[in-house]
Parts: sequence; structure tokens; C-alpha cells
Amino acid sequence: MRPILSDVIANERLRARLGDELLAGKLSHAYILSGEGGFGKHTLALHLAAALVCEHQKDAHKALPCLECPTCRKILAGNSPDVIYVNRGDKATLGIDPIRELRQDVYIPPNDLSVKVYIIEDAHLMTPQAQNAFLLTLEEPPPYVLFLLLCENPSLMLETIRSRAPVMRLEPVPNELILQYICKKVPEARRMLEDDRGALEELVVAADGSIGRALELLDPKLYKPLSERREIARAFARLCASPKNTGDAMRLLNSLGSRRDELIEQFGTILLCLRDLLLCKQTENAPLCFFSDREEASSLAYTFTTPALLSLCDSVSDATDRLRANANVRLTVTALAQDCNLL
Repeated sequence: MRPILSDVIANERLRARLGDELLAGKLSHAYILSGEGGFGKHTLALHLAAALVCEHQKDAHKALPCLECPTCRKILAGNSPDVIYVNRGDKATLGIDPIRELRQDVYIPPNDLSVKVYIIEDAHLMTPQAQNAFLLTLEEPPPYVLFLLLCENPSLMLETIRSRAPVMRLEPVPNELILQYICKKVPEARRMLEDDRGALEELVVAADGSIGRALELLDPKLYKPLSERREIARAFARLCASPKNTGDAMRLLNSLGSRRDELIEQFGTILLCLRDLLLCKQTENAPLCFFSDREEASSLAYTFTTPALLSLCDSVSDATDRLRANANVRLTVTALAQDCNLL
């Protein structure tokens, strides 16, 4: 069977559907590629553009795109004048001006390809005015145009847009595939795999299904504070499960931080940890989002009852809500410690 879009990680059903439509010559003139940041929307868009014009498209023995021909290489390197990015620059929303430029450009025939591909980034941040202006072109585009709208939340787009562009949802990438990918692509990941596999597996779990996030976390400046928050979350759970020691409790509370934003972030990490422990109480095969070592999670979960874990989750959630409502930071941390019987 011919490999199609095979360098796009995971999302097999989505790739199969696009591959079938591509080979049958039945691609839509527009698609909404939906998924969280780092799930692979840009990669899918570029590989679909390359597959559409690959010089080996008719060779059934070659992968599609081949990634080797001059056309594929030019597109993937970002050097094709016929693959055009539309973005919001440094603005909070994608306004009407870039869309007006697109509408003028769309009727200029391709330079050196048979198609023009417009990759519209952060399409969910298009203003209503921009979406309505884009709709005029989306309804009747020239036959050589393909629009790829990258977005995180399609529901923020007008129904009239979504009705004319099928939504293709990218799923989180499984941890094992993220691990394989970053070790293949990044020397630092391979070094971590050899020197500290556990740390690399923790990094992959923290990426939460996002290859892009995993690549970012390979930067120690980003991963170190995340790793520290995760260790504090573990310490919180262990302390809640053990006979109380006032000295240990005070050291833990002091490590939580004193700024409102960092406390909210830390409480979020603690909730992820507690969520995994709850899942381990329910089933042996639940996908974990905090622990990379299921045995560690199961062992720690065994020290709690389910009601105790639910109570801890409620206490941390309530503390988070109070902080967001501008409650006093010190009093909120003290109240949390008392609710969790740490003091």
C-alpha cells in the first residue's frame, strides 16, 4: 500500500481520508485543520501541499509526498512562492487587512506550481469582519486554490465558514510516538535518553500529546521550572498520604511560591498529579497525564482512599478559584494546608 502523508505523526484516520481524496482527485478547495498548539497542524498543511504537487505523484511505488524531489524540498523549506502564509503578525486577532490582501492575490495565477496553497494561521482568531470578507472568496475560489485554515477551536469560526470547509481534527500524539520522533530529530533528546531516560519520559508526558511542546521543553530553561513544579506536586501528594510532620509541611508550603500566578500554575500541576492517582484507583489501563511510571502512580494511589483523593482535588480546586478571585495569597495557602490536614 502506498504511504501517503506518512511523515505526519499519528492521526491515521485523518491521513487516510486525505490520502483517499488526494488520490481520487477529490480534495476540497478548503479544510479546517483543528488541534491544539504543537499537534502538527503546520506539518500536515505543508505535507498536504507537497503531496498535491509532488513530482512523483504518479509513481505508485513512491511515498506521497516523496520529500526528495525539488518541488517537495522547496515547499517544506518554506521557499515556494505559491505556498502563502496568512497570519496576524503581532496583533491579538486576525483582522480584515490580511484577508483583503489574500482576496487580491488569490486571482493571480500560480508562479511555478499548478496550485496556490494559502495557509491561514490562527484562523479561530479571525474577526467577524475578516471572516465575512473571507467568505466571499471561500464560496467561489479559483480552481487552482487550496485554503488550509489552522485553528485551535473551530467553534469560534462562523458556521458559514465551517459549512464550506471540512473540519479535520488532529488528535494528541501518543507518548511513545513523541519519544521516537524527538529522539530521531534532536540530538539533545538522544543524549537525555542515554543519560536520564526517566527525565526524558517525564518531559514527554508533560508535553501532553504535543510534539511541538516536547521540542520546546528540551530547552532546559523551560523544562527546569516545569520539573520543579512536578516534584513539588509529588511531594504534596506523598505528604498528604503520610503521617504529618510539621517541619516537612512548612518546607513544602514555602516551596509553593508566593506569587499568585505561580501558585495557580503549581496548583494546576498538583491537580494533574491527583487526577492520575484517582484514575489509578479506577482502572489499571487509564492514560496518565502526570506520571510517566505507572507503577509509581499505582503505588502512591494505593495509600489513599478514593474519597480522600476527591476531597484533596476539591480543596486544591477551591484554593485555585479563590486565588483567581483575588483572595489573599498567604491566607489561601494556609487554608489549603488546613483543608488537607498538613498543619
